[in-house]
Amino acid sequence: MNSFKARPALGFREAVSMGFKQLLVLNGRSRRSEFWWFMLAFIIIDWILSVILSFAPMIVSVALSCLMGLLLVPITIRRLQDGGHSKWWVIIGWAAALVYTIDIYTGGLYEALNTVNPNPSEITRLFSDPVLIIAGLTSFFTGIPTFIFCLLDGKPEPNIYGESPKYDNSGSSIPAE
Repeated sequence: MNSFKARPALGFREAVSMGFKQLLVLNGRSRRSEFWWFMLAFIIIDWILSVILSFAPMIVSVALSCLMGLLLVPITIRRLQDGGHSKWWVIIGWAAALVYTIDIYTGGLYEALNTVNPNPSEITRLFSDPVLIIAGLTSFFTGIPTFIFCLLDGKPEPNIYGESPKYDNSGSSIPAE
């Protein structure tokens, strides 16, 4: 019988440091505390950058936003892997969100919505773009399970992605073969 003992939750500084050290690592597992503290730090940094870049050309802020979103992919993948879930939820969702964002800015929807007197028929036509609809729905319907998986506790036992970062099973009694 295995007995798993949970290690203490990571603090803000420790979790953010750990997240930045593994910024480009796609394999392994991440704890909930590491993921959510890192997300909080990311949101704060993203907000500060958006305030600083509010006077920059739109393409600069959109490019930086997409790059910042890309930096969240590895920790989200590791968070899903902690629960034994596939990284494809994150990859497909991020790719769809990128296509959606690019389509909004290159398809004219952004400009149509930000004019002084927007033309409702033009906006309706732009929102009817199949690429925008498919990318938006794909992003939405992969985002919901991804969010739920990130909320759930990881598996205490080792899985194909490695040992649990939260649970210590060194005191387990596994019969020797």
